[in-house]
Amino acid sequence: MLMKIGKEWSQENGCFTADHLSASQINLDLSIWFMKYCVWDAAKRKKLPPSISMMFGAIVGRSLQDINQFNLTINQVMNGR
Repeated sequence: MLMKIGKEWSQENGCFTADHLSASQINLDLSIWFMKYCVWDAAKRKKLPPSISMMFGAIVGRSLQDINQFNLTINQVMNGR
């Protein structure tokens, strides 16, 4: 878990708290990042359609989790085990 960075940046105020950071967030323009994470709340962000990067990130993340949790090989994951 990342350190929270100040009381002005709190979930109660609806702003980003550094408890999750993804590659999708890092690659956003600063103005878009600020709008999504400091102006909009999580409910508003969840209404946005996911990007292709988010979808593939979820697939890769799930695959890596399965490999780790169930001691699978890459071939087993690719073949749908």
